[in-house]
Formats: sequence, structure tokens, C-alpha cells
Amino acid sequence: LGRLISRLKELNLDENTILIFFSDNGGMSGANFGRPTREILPTKLDEAFSTSNLPLRGAKGWLYEGGIRVPLIVKWPGRVEGGIVSDRQVISTDFYPTILEMLGLESKSLQHVDGKSFVRALENKQYNRGAIYWHFPHYRHNPGPYSIIREGDWKLIKFYEGPMELFNLKNDLGETKNLASAMPEKVKGLESRLLAHLKSVSYTHLRAHETRHEI
Repeated sequence: LGRLISRLKELNLDENTILIFFSDNGGMSGANFGRPTREILPTKLDEAFSTSNLPLRGAKGWLYEGGIRVPLIVKWPGRVEGGIVSDRQVISTDFYPTILEMLGLESKSLQHVDGKSFVRALENKQYNRGAIYWHFPHYRHNPGPYSIIREGDWKLIKFYEGPMELFNLKNDLGETKNLASAMPEKVKGLESRLLAHLKSVSYTHLRAHETRHEI
């Protein structure tokens, strides 16, 4: 990134270029590589674990905050004041409509049905993106396919072949206490909005998951 910025300065383009720095996953905090029985000596931790996401739970490839909460830095010369830290929630599908607006181009709503521009957030204006969603229709080290809704401080994980998980990230950033059993109405409301969103953006795997879950 430093070399890129230096080159832009050499070409006198640094004040006319938008830079977006973003990670697609959380850090890879473990490296068992398919060997869950692997034993790691305390003196070898630095060799086996490449980073730590604490206090976040999980890592790259996982559905917990350690896997999906990532850094985002935007440099927009002349429009965004430097050094501001924001807790506004955005997601990678928001980049397309945001860049279009940055460049003064028309929105292409049919091409970014699950993304929203966060230009107002960059300009430190009133901004409420609403809920954000994830959909992972695969089998990996997570317990089967899942979808997620994050709405405000609440996060619901819908496993299609397992029980729901509900967390309040304001009070429990490490996702240590599953509130699903204690708050069934909250689960029901979030799940309803999650399924409505998936239907609205035509996720084709949804019906197969629902059928498999019922079986």
C-alpha cells in the first residue's frame, strides 16, 4: 500500500485518486490445516498462529466476528477529512453503489440489489444503512450452511442444519453467550427479516436449504 501511494504521488495523482483499503476476511488465527488433533507446544505458538483476533471470536472462514469484522480505510481527497474513526456498519457489497456515487455516475440498482452507498457516512453525515446480511451456502468447518443478519447490536446466525445463535454485540463482543433460547421473539423477528431479504435478492440456494433442514 505504501508503494502504491508513493507511486501515485510521483505521478501527481494522489490528490485525484480514491483509495479503499479493505480485508475480505478476518485474520487467520489458527493453522491446523485439517488436523484438529495437532498439538502445539507453548514455545511454538508464534509459528502455528499467524495472528490474533481477540477479543473477537473466530477467524478467517468463520461466521463469528473474528471472521467477518474487518478494517476499512477510505481516502477521498477533498471530500473526506483524514483521521476520523467511524463505527458505521457497511459491507463489501456496498462498494459498487458507493463508488458510482463518488464518481457522479448513475446508480445501477439492478446490479447492486444488496448494496447501499455509504457516501453520507464518509462525509460524516447522518447515515443509517439498516441491516447487513451474509449468506454462506457451503459445507466447510462451520456446522453446515448458514445465513446471518446483523441489525444494530443484534446478530442472528441461522444454521440450516442446526440451532439458531443470537448475540448482542454491544454487551458480548466475543459472542460467548447465545441468547436464542432466552429471546425467541427476537429470533423470530430477525429470522423473518433475514428470509425476506434472501428472497428479495433471489438467493437460489435458500429453498434447497429449507427443504434439507425440514428433512
